Amino acid sequence: MHKVIRTLNSYWAMLAATVFLSLPALADVTEVTASVDKNPAMVDEAIILEVSANDAVDNNLFDSSVLLKDFVVGRTSVSTQTQIINFDMTRTTRWTTRLIPRKAGRFTIPAFEIAGQRSEPIELMVLPASQSSANQARDIYIETEVDLNKVYLQQQIHYVAKLYLSRDLQRGSLTAPKLENADIRQIGKDKEYTEISSGQRYRVIERRFAIIPQSSGKFTIEGPIFDGEITQPSNRSYGFFNQSKPVSRVGKPIDIEVLAMPDNYRQHWLPSEYVELHQEWQSAGDQYKVGEPITRILTLTALGVVEEQLPEINSQYPDEFKSYPDQANTSTVEKDDTLVAQRRETIAIIPTQAGTLTIPEVKVAWFNTLTGQTEYATLEEQTIEVAPAQISSAEDVPLPVSSDNTDNQQQSERQQQTAPDKPQSASADENQDSPGNWWSVISILLLVLWLLTLLLWWCQSRRKPSAARIKPNTAATDDEKQLWQQLQQAIKRHDSQAVIAALTPWLCCNLGISGNLADCQQRLQDQALNEQINLLLGSRYGKTERDWQADKLITLLQTQRKTAVRSKSRPGHKLVSLKIE
Repeated sequence: MHKVIRTLNSYWAMLAATVFLSLPALADVTEVTASVDKNPAMVDEAIILEVSANDAVDNNLFDSSVLLKDFVVGRTSVSTQTQIINFDMTRTTRWTTRLIPRKAGRFTIPAFEIAGQRSEPIELMVLPASQSSANQARDIYIETEVDLNKVYLQQQIHYVAKLYLSRDLQRGSLTAPKLENADIRQIGKDKEYTEISSGQRYRVIERRFAIIPQSSGKFTIEGPIFDGEITQPSNRSYGFFNQSKPVSRVGKPIDIEVLAMPDNYRQHWLPSEYVELHQEWQSAGDQYKVGEPITRILTLTALGVVEEQLPEINSQYPDEFKSYPDQANTSTVEKDDTLVAQRRETIAIIPTQAGTLTIPEVKVAWFNTLTGQTEYATLEEQTIEVAPAQISSAEDVPLPVSSDNTDNQQQSERQQQTAPDKPQSASADENQDSPGNWWSVISILLLVLWLLTLLLWWCQSRRKPSAARIKPNTAATDDEKQLWQQLQQAIKRHDSQAVIAALTPWLCCNLGISGNLADCQQRLQDQALNEQINLLLGSRYGKTERDWQADKLITLLQTQRKTAVRSKSRPGHKLVSLKIE
């Protein structure tokens, strides 16, 4: 019977709890309390403030903004607890906030009003970190330091935070320092070592940061915050595990002054201790030649800055060059606890004429933070020797001589070789009657006949169309077709390197000239085709594959091919290679 009654009581209790929990929350706060976990507290210790209301209320009723004047206020957590004892239900809403004093002294945590009820104010004493209890060594604390308290805008500040631990650490995390409108990043890995301070041995965890302020004025660097748990020795004689104790510490704030850029400075602002400009040259062969690309790599290196601060390297090239810059590569690395930024620019330049060519100097301005003066990283004026392109000319092929002309010339040469072999007499009469004189007369007659034959051939060739007697060299035509097929295949593959390699010999054959691609572009009368070729070169040497259009290029080349065929078929056109039938 008693068991049934207990079961019914448990059932009704659960039912009542369910009913109460399902009812709308009607706040009936009769008491609000506030408390801190330590008083007095050290200036670098985090203080836990807890505010409670004896009912379930809106979580947003607690406002911690009134504490910002004297404290650094951390994140606030909210919890609600419900208890039912003998059908009597109680609810509690609790806000927990971490406070870090901005300085030592006496402070008043004001009263908080929640649902019409107010808490009592709290008088808090904050002691300097040096005045620890009974001047004893502390279990845990943080030291901070900077290399410079006065810097220029965007100049790097070396910041060091050291966490001192005299107890075993169960867990923990250390935040980065804070500075309004600044770039803050950790440098290197944490260092661990031991150190004795105030007669106490500490395990030291050292962490370094680079702080680059982005605005001028007077600021305060807020120290990093450590949250963790350390082992707490137990007074009990039994048990196998030590108890852990949650701890929070904050580093000492540091005041700094950031100087603005000098009023008379008109260059790109690059504050640094050292800036260097370096160059590399890469050529396709042992020497520079017209039409062959030369790769120039410019590297700008600066200490104490990040890659976003580096300017573009303004390199200029004369009209004797075509330049195709690649997209710049930037990076920031760490070396000797200092940020090192680099900007690497690659430019493909193609000389369009031979000779001694001069490339202007390159200058990058920077502000020396050690001397307070403007300086320049400079590459001196560069002079290079460019050799002409070595491409055989189709116009240098000699014209064939007619077969009739050749036969007459050979016969005359045989007669001239035979005449000196005849015997000579010392007498003048013998010379006149000798056969040698007859050969001289015959040679003159043959010469006259040969000249008449040439005259008749020339008159006949003028009367008849040249196409009836002369036709293009089929070998040259076959070469053009083969070059055209290679060029088409390269364009279809969208291979810019292969297209450039096939384009130059085809244009030379098509135009009947010798030279490089630049020479062919000068001979072309098609502006649209020249623009597409320039885009193609930019694609190859500037790595912008989407800039040139294969379909448009092949269409323009087909038009150029048809134009060249029509031009060669006109009367009087000079054929490069001929064959006489």
